Amino acid sequence: MISFELTEEQEIARSTVREFAGQVLRPLARQADVDGRIDDETLDQLWSLGIVQSMIDQDGDEPEQSAILGALLLEELGWADAAFGVALASPLGFVRAVKEQGSAAQKEALLPQFAGDRYQAAAIALTEPGLIANGIDALSTRAEADPAGYRLSGAKIQVPLGGRCSHFLVIAEHDGKPDAFIVPRDAPGVTVDDGDRQVGLAGVASVTVRFDDVVLGHEARLGENRGCDVQRIVDAARVGASSILVGVCRGVYDHSVEYTKERHVHGSALARKQSVAFRLVDMFVETEASRWMCWRAATEIDKGEPATRSASLAQSYTRQQATWITDEGVQLMGGHGFMRANPVELWFRNARTLSMLEGVASV
Repeated sequence: MISFELTEEQEIARSTVREFAGQVLRPLARQADVDGRIDDETLDQLWSLGIVQSMIDQDGDEPEQSAILGALLLEELGWADAAFGVALASPLGFVRAVKEQGSAAQKEALLPQFAGDRYQAAAIALTEPGLIANGIDALSTRAEADPAGYRLSGAKIQVPLGGRCSHFLVIAEHDGKPDAFIVPRDAPGVTVDDGDRQVGLAGVASVTVRFDDVVLGHEARLGENRGCDVQRIVDAARVGASSILVGVCRGVYDHSVEYTKERHVHGSALARKQSVAFRLVDMFVETEASRWMCWRAATEIDKGEPATRSASLAQSYTRQQATWITDEGVQLMGGHGFMRANPVELWFRNARTLSMLEGVASV
């Protein structure tokens, strides 16, 4: 008999993160947005969940944490606030890529840096101007052969927490196709600009990172001589960002139900109005559908199957529904929905921003 119930391990992990998200993270979301940063104490608390550390298993070649579990946990963090989800899922993506596709030397050198108790930032640098329109097969960032190894040139935008990253996993064109390179933050030629202006996700203080003829050794290429499967990295990133958006949608739905039950107009609760009730049902249905699409893609990643189609569909569908659901949440509150005192205003902006980015989160 086929069962879609979560395993005991998955349920315990999800319940733990859900409780943490509700009690610790959600009350801090607005202040992080106002400050334009997540404070060090909160980042360390996020790190203490052990989600990134569980990805590192020094005795095996595969990550200990599955993609489906990552999707479950990122949804809970997205429910608290998308910025917190991105802050954790960004180094998670870097660690997964190194763990799955890095050489033995790369794993030995990099993974122990992420096994400690303090937050360690790293990011997959993928988003660049024109990426959404042209796709990863038309990257403007390029890596060319050099006597020392490679010479990297280009720029990446909207890199989360880029100012405090120790390493970037730069997706660049090499020999006519996408490839990945591990670039230390302090490498000569790497410049981190001031924070990018964006509508939402202010807490992760995204930046533009420029690579001006950065000379890299042969060991900088992910997987070294054998290379890597960049599409698998992109697929995992799309599922990660989509799972965070599912959490945002669930948060908007929960808030909208509570608000429309309490808000009375012309003698009855808003939730009893047929048009409002239908909108709430549609929000619920589309959130559930988005979640199942993420789970489908995550399952294919765990099985080692081609997940590009499922991940792309999950990304496209979830982006569309997150845009609609957060807008509905704002509209259900009338003019009050656009006031900063209400959380839906923040969720609306976060969903808009996250829906435009690539590579900022990963399961």
